Amino acid sequence: VKMRLGWDESALNAPLLARRAEQAGVQMVTVHGRTRCQFYQGKADWRAIARTKQAVSIPVVANGDVGSPAEAAMILDQSGADAVMIGRAHYGAPWTAGSIAAAAAKDAAPGVPESPQALADYIVAHYEDMLTLYGIESGVRQARKHLGWYLDRHAVGVVDEQRKAILTSFEPVRVVAALREVFSRAAEAMNLRSAA
Repeated sequence: VKMRLGWDESALNAPLLARRAEQAGVQMVTVHGRTRCQFYQGKADWRAIARTKQAVSIPVVANGDVGSPAEAAMILDQSGADAVMIGRAHYGAPWTAGSIAAAAAKDAAPGVPESPQALADYIVAHYEDMLTLYGIESGVRQARKHLGWYLDRHAVGVVDEQRKAILTSFEPVRVVAALREVFSRAAEAMNLRSAA
C-alpha cells in the first residue's frame, strides 16, 4: 500500500492507515513525505515518516524528494524506514536507482552516462528499445515523454525547433539524428568550457 502522510497538516493519519493495513494482512507500506494537499509543493518531510515506521512491524518504504545516493541515505536516517522508493527523480535519469543501490553497496554505479556522447548513446538505445517493444507507430508516441524528460534535464541550450522536431517527428531516423546533434553540441560546449 502506498500513501501520503495524510490529507493535510491537520489530518496526518499515515500511522493509523498503516496499522489498519497491517491488520488486514498487508506486508509492506510506502509513505510519501508530503500530504495530499501539498501535491509536490514544498519539501518532503522525511522525519514525519518515522511515526509510521514506529506504528507498524511490517517494512516501511520512504518516498519523496529522493534523487541521489546522499538523499537516499538521509531519508533512511531521518525516517528509520527499511527501504527507499524513487519516483520523479527517474524522469530523464532512469539510472538513478542503480546509482543509489551501488552507493549503498559501496560499488561503482553501472550504466551512468559520464559524457554527452555516452548520454546520447543511452538515450538513443532507450528510444530504439521502445520502438522495438511497442512497434514504430506506438513506440514513437510512447517515447516522447521520455525524450522530453531527457531534454529538460540534460540538454542545456536546446532550441525550440530542435525540441519540436524531436518530440513531434514520426520518423525515428530524424529523431535519432536530432538527439545526436543536440548532445554533440553539448559535448562541444563542455570542451570549450574546459579549454577556457
